[in-house]
Amino acid sequence: MYPDMTESNPSSRARTEIDENLKRIYDETMNQAIPDRLTALLDQLRRQAANEEDTARPADAPPNGLSEGL
Repeated sequence: MYPDMTESNPSSRARTEIDENLKRIYDETMNQAIPDRLTALLDQLRRQAANEEDTARPADAPPNGLSEGL
């Protein structure tokens, strides 16, 4: 073990406390719900991308670029 990594070292204790606090904040952030406004924007962008895909593909082409022979 490295000399500065022991629990008796004040620097190591400070790093441990910082690590624990950062992990706690990260976990809290990851558990938060996505705001409704962002969810609506993502849905809008998905619909727009799907519409652009549909208009870029010829009318007689199979969906998602699949071959008719499959």
